[in-house]
Amino acid sequence: MIQRIALFYSNHIKNYLFPNDEGSDEGDKNLHYRKIRLAGQDIQDTELPLEKRVLAVHNIGLLGYTGGYAAATCAAEYMPAMADFLKQPSLSDDQRISVLEGLSGVCYVHLTNQKQAHSMGLYATLQELMDPTCPLSLSTKAKMWSCYLLNILCCNNIPVIRTLVGSQSLRLTLEALEGQDWYGWPKNCARELLCMLGFWAPQVVTALGEGQVTEQNNGS
Repeated sequence: MIQRIALFYSNHIKNYLFPNDEGSDEGDKNLHYRKIRLAGQDIQDTELPLEKRVLAVHNIGLLGYTGGYAAATCAAEYMPAMADFLKQPSLSDDQRISVLEGLSGVCYVHLTNQKQAHSMGLYATLQELMDPTCPLSLSTKAKMWSCYLLNILCCNNIPVIRTLVGSQSLRLTLEALEGQDWYGWPKNCARELLCMLGFWAPQVVTALGEGQVTEQNNGS
């Protein structure tokens, strides 16, 4: 999913962010760093409208992802401030999704940033957002993005997996999300997590067709 956003960025947004870029690797790198710093300043500027600060969070995610590993490392400085937006009750559903997209871009295939997210307790925040009892009343789409980001944090990250294994409340939350329509996503992220965390057996998911997985596992 984050790859599709990055492709849209490359085709439609990058020229606006980097209008004078000649395309050199070094120039692209420096421009990414500069734009990340500027976006970081916007995030931390409490005098700015909330909409502009949320947009800066989203832009940092795009810049961190499209700029490669080093750019994502640079963006990590702003992860705590980015994550703070998730629990703000004043955010609209779409704004919260933008924050989740931004954090996904910074953490995608970046183990160091994933570890930082773990130390920040981001996984716990995502669990709360996905929970049906969450007072913020998120849409299904926002819960899917929370699940997607949690999937990223668990990828090749044993400490996060160990933290989540055995949580029955998380299992119930993921099973409810697994039954939602994940059309348009590269995979059913809830199902992926159920297998990754050992709640479901991967061979059962592989053997059964769509619509049968929940029945099989709930009945076991």
